[in-house]
Amino acid sequence: MKDKSFVIKVGDLLKEGWKSDSIEFEWKLTSELPGLDKKGISWTVVLKSLNQDSLYVSLEDILCNIEDVCDRCWTSYTRKIENPEYIARFVIDEKIKQEEQETSEEEIFVINARDESIDLEPMVVQSIKLQDPFIKHCPKCEEEIADKPDEDEEEEFIGRGNIVFH
Repeated sequence: MKDKSFVIKVGDLLKEGWKSDSIEFEWKLTSELPGLDKKGISWTVVLKSLNQDSLYVSLEDILCNIEDVCDRCWTSYTRKIENPEYIARFVIDEKIKQEEQETSEEEIFVINARDESIDLEPMVVQSIKLQDPFIKHCPKCEEEIADKPDEDEEEEFIGRGNIVFH
């Protein structure tokens, strides 16, 4: 069964253009994020109606903790996720989404036209997954790496020749 705690009814916003609203979510859980701690995810959502077919949605102050494993020493640690803002647009029809996604760089999600609601779970999960580092380091390894001089850095080379490149 799908958790309805991420679903928001937006019918009243779609009826009036340029109307806005905000809602705070605290400690919501999702099975889409393995390692999410028991406190879940907190954020504020700001909804702005563009017209009867489209909403502008901003997730602000996204906070959560993920239990992770360090890629260097293989120890478990808690990685804190803080994302100040993630923005997307919701449109009323899958066809509109596909047409606009081809020309737009912004992320577009679909409004459920049957009950005029939006499911924020995919957007919230995506905003958190985009914060994943390529290489995960625990705080101890992160500190060791920061203290260690970079072996790849080369000393500055000053040429003394008379070769000119054109």
